[in-house]
Amino acid sequence: MSDSQQLWTDYAACWSAGTDERLTALGAVAVDEVAYRDPGTEVSGLDELAAYMAGFAGAFPGHRFRIDEVLEHHDRSLARWTQLGEQGEAAMTGVSTALHRDGRLADITGFFLPA
Repeated sequence: MSDSQQLWTDYAACWSAGTDERLTALGAVAVDEVAYRDPGTEVSGLDELAAYMAGFAGAFPGHRFRIDEVLEHHDRSLARWTQLGEQGEAAMTGVSTALHRDGRLADITGFFLPA
C-alpha cells in the first residue's frame, strides 16, 4: 500500500472513530490548520473538522468509508471512496482531493457522485 493510500485509509477511519479517539487520529493524518469542504459545508482546523465528522457519525450510525483507489503526484492526491452502511452495503460513492503538506492532508475537497 502506498503512503498516500495508507494516509487516505487512516483519514477515512476518522469518520467512524469514537469521539474520544477522533481528534487524535485526525491530527495524525491532517495538519492543524486543515481546510475541508464538501457540497454541504466548509470548515477549517482540526477541531471544526472533528466536530463535522462527529455530526456525520451521529447522522449515519454504523456507516464507514472504504478507500477504493488513490491517484497521486506532486503532493496532491485524489481518492475514490465508498460510504458503506451498517450491513456493508454501498450507500454513496464519491471522490476527494487533497493537497499534502509534511506528509499529511492540508486541503481536502469532497465530491459526492450521483447514484
